[in-house]
Amino acid sequence: MYHKIADKKGTDTASFEIKSLIGELDFVSKQLYQMPDVKKLMLEMAELYLNDESMKKTMDARYGEGAAEYIGEAVKEFYK
Repeated sequence: MYHKIADKKGTDTASFEIKSLIGELDFVSKQLYQMPDVKKLMLEMAELYLNDESMKKTMDARYGEGAAEYIGEAVKEFYK
């Protein structure tokens, strides 16, 4: 999922396309973590993507430069 989202970097995070991808991530996360609601978890992860330098470096190394910030912003936009 992260690759799909990162590949769309530059697309407005409020767009239907990006919100649909984050919706898929929400669904997958619910299944993976066996939680009925992952909003709190996802928003906490978004804050790490945006503010934790180690997490940014890891995400950007794996998904491309700027991916951490883009994914963090997209997650925040989805849950607002």
